[in-house]
Amino acid sequence: MRPAVVLAIVLGAGWPVAIADAGPPVDPPADPTWDTKNTGEDEPPGLDGPVGGPLIWDEPGGFWLSLELIGPRGAQIDAARSLAQPPVIDALPRGGSPPPGELVGRVDTLEQALSWVNANSFATLGAGEAATPVPGGYLYRDHELILTALVVTPGSNSSTHTFPWPPANVLPIPAGAAWQPASLAVARAPMFAAPAPQLPPASERYQIVNLDDAVWLLDSVDRCDDAGACLRWAQILVRRGDRFFGGWVPATQVVPDSAWVGGPGERRFALLPSYRTRADAGFALLEQHGGSDQREPALGLHRAHAGAAWPSAAVQVLGEDLVALISGDPVLTRHIGAAPPTLPLP
Repeated sequence: MRPAVVLAIVLGAGWPVAIADAGPPVDPPADPTWDTKNTGEDEPPGLDGPVGGPLIWDEPGGFWLSLELIGPRGAQIDAARSLAQPPVIDALPRGGSPPPGELVGRVDTLEQALSWVNANSFATLGAGEAATPVPGGYLYRDHELILTALVVTPGSNSSTHTFPWPPANVLPIPAGAAWQPASLAVARAPMFAAPAPQLPPASERYQIVNLDDAVWLLDSVDRCDDAGACLRWAQILVRRGDRFFGGWVPATQVVPDSAWVGGPGERRFALLPSYRTRADAGFALLEQHGGSDQREPALGLHRAHAGAAWPSAAVQVLGEDLVALISGDPVLTRHIGAAPPTLPLP
């Protein structure tokens, strides 16, 4: 009987037919002159993986990107895929410990990794006056997930390798990002997911930021109640090891480096907005000396002020005197002493 007749009988009876498979495509030779345009292959030799899936990457260098999330596992996978946009490469590390959390992919440079952090650390939810940048806002809106950290892991063949992260004032700022190097004015502070007219209880915190974390100030906003009482908030980005996370703290708890005014004896001072009402405005005078671990309690200063805008405020060191000004008028003058004598040059 002819093969065509046999095949017709088998198909008519509904029997399954096993089709011979030639197997996976043969890998191209490891030729240094490999030309993807001529061969039609999408990947250079040395990188393999399932067709249409992530590459298996075994070369050191670059940075792996991942997410630490709270929410359903399936939603976490979808969320990670949504953040794998160019220049992020869809890849998996070969061997070793995988990056923590849900893997997104890898990038070649630190600048690309920081741009990815900048693009995904916050997203504005709401509209009009209620619009607020929320940590990982798109992940919450689109996937109902809570972002706890964006993780940037240096690519290395050693599981004990630690990336020497530079301090906040040295780390390269992503193009177009408004990251201002800053430091905490307190040893540790609760960080919240959104600002509010009154300070929420610490139990409602989103994260905790510590004095030894790297901190950047991104923005400052007021949140006001119906009576016109407003609390000033600072939007910050924090790096702790390989993890980046963002949130909100009262503006008096974080000081941008540019706000400090140097004084005698390795002391420095800053005057930051705290609150305002329809009748007055309050500020906090901060002092640190001998390094960021030595701080004086904040001193509250206020002045009668009407209007929705903040009055101007500044702190000056004039010889051995400290002068705090609000609306151009001195509200505090204090003797702070002379600088300690310096050792004579040899």
